Amino acid sequence: MHKRILISLLTLLFAAACTPDNGQSVSSAPEPETTVADALPATVDAQPDATISELAGTSWRLVKIMSMDDSLDEPEESAAYTLEFGADGLVGMQADCNRGSGSWTSESPGQLLFGPIAATMAVCPPRSLSGKYLAQFEWVRSYVLREGHLFLATMADGAIIEFAPAVAAPPAATVLGEAIRTADAAQMQDAVLRRLFDWYAAQQGIVVTESELDGYLAALKAGEEAEGLTAWDDLTPEEAAEADAMRRQFGSSLIRQWKLNKALYKQYGGRIIYQQLGPEPLDAYRAFLEERERAGDLRIENPQMADAFWRYFTDESIHDFMEPGSDDEARAFAVPPWQ
Repeated sequence: MHKRILISLLTLLFAAACTPDNGQSVSSAPEPETTVADALPATVDAQPDATISELAGTSWRLVKIMSMDDSLDEPEESAAYTLEFGADGLVGMQADCNRGSGSWTSESPGQLLFGPIAATMAVCPPRSLSGKYLAQFEWVRSYVLREGHLFLATMADGAIIEFAPAVAAPPAATVLGEAIRTADAAQMQDAVLRRLFDWYAAQQGIVVTESELDGYLAALKAGEEAEGLTAWDDLTPEEAAEADAMRRQFGSSLIRQWKLNKALYKQYGGRIIYQQLGPEPLDAYRAFLEERERAGDLRIENPQMADAFWRYFTDESIHDFMEPGSDDEARAFAVPPWQ
């Protein structure tokens, strides 16, 4: 049943993709059962220009990814996987704990191409679809609107990506002029920190070099060998390559955050807390966020979520602090993770 549905959708999508560039419809392609107006935010005006794609200005949330091998991937939290078509030809997407952006074009109804997608490389929770979701867009060639949902087809393995219209929630916060729309306080805090940390890293020129990453991976491997961990030796070449890519992604994220934390601590000082992935300058975080709030770069729009946002930085009972003046505090940012 699943494969029959998938083949039926593919037929529709491929027919849509074959629409001539002159805009004349193909007789075999069925009329959509819904219009894009069903997915348009209320603030978007209808575009009279026929050259403007019907996707422009629409926002969607992922329902599922269907593949021809009968595999089915559904997000645990669909609101964490979104797709936004800008009227300016830009596209934005949320992929669990990562964000992606790029360009899109649709020269005729049913045809759709995405340009290269630039995405953050945070390590998301287990069972996340972040990587698989972001990897789909370079292969998309066509789309169809059916019963209020958007279906994208890829040319690589015939996968179908199904979306439902996104519900436009009121902004929970505004960061650097960008509205963060979510009803989840934890997601809002994560989005705020990622955007402000990215801004701070750019201001400070914080980057991860290949030599730093290679040094970290070498130290990691030496530690595993010292512990007698040899599971990596049993991997196939393909598995080893995938594992190496994951380790490099994780290492890059860890090194960048360590360098960012060190810079914040140097600038703002304060107390440091113990965290699983390394020391965290909690007081410096708070001082930095308060400074950005005074500068107008951060505004919590939802009063009910403000307390939840600031609790992490103000409730001392939930943290384990390093003793001021202790050896742990002195060593916190003395030795880089790649040495």
